[in-house]
Amino acid sequence: MAGGSCFSILAATFLLLATAATASRHPPHRVIGGVSPFCTTATTNPDDKAVCTGLVKGAGTWPEAMTNAIKAVIATANAAKPMVDGLEAELPRGLKPATVESIAKGCKDTFDTYVFNLEQCIGFVKNDPFSSLEVYLGGSTFFDCKDGFDEFQIPNPEVDKFYDTTVKFADILLSIYQKKPLH
Repeated sequence: MAGGSCFSILAATFLLLATAATASRHPPHRVIGGVSPFCTTATTNPDDKAVCTGLVKGAGTWPEAMTNAIKAVIATANAAKPMVDGLEAELPRGLKPATVESIAKGCKDTFDTYVFNLEQCIGFVKNDPFSSLEVYLGGSTFFDCKDGFDEFQIPNPEVDKFYDTTVKFADILLSIYQKKPLH
């Protein structure tokens, strides 16, 4: 599969982020028990606290933690772009051209929107009068692409795995958001 190597890069990036917490070079007062203070509520999955701690990269303030995490998620997403770009070639032969175009374009649009929304979130960290950050973080996944494959009952483990990764990151980013200081 052409996308297999691209997704391997994504998996390696994700693994690197997950293990970054254990190799932290930041002062120990910022990380207690191997967990960043911005990651204590990241509990949807067993490894969320470690992944979160890797994403925030030793941040000392909430804006720094949120920004570091968003940028790390964007970098991980960008590593998956070749997989997304190659999805059309992976679709089964025999599909109507309109179906192929719909799925391929839908996945590319979903990916572009995913990255764009995360980039918008960086600005919302400093200026968020309408609580847009929480809305954007909660809605940033690869669902529409996965749904396109599911609608036509086309299995694609890479799409499923990337979707699951985006959901995991959304949960983790929302857990960091919950640590926002009240002013």
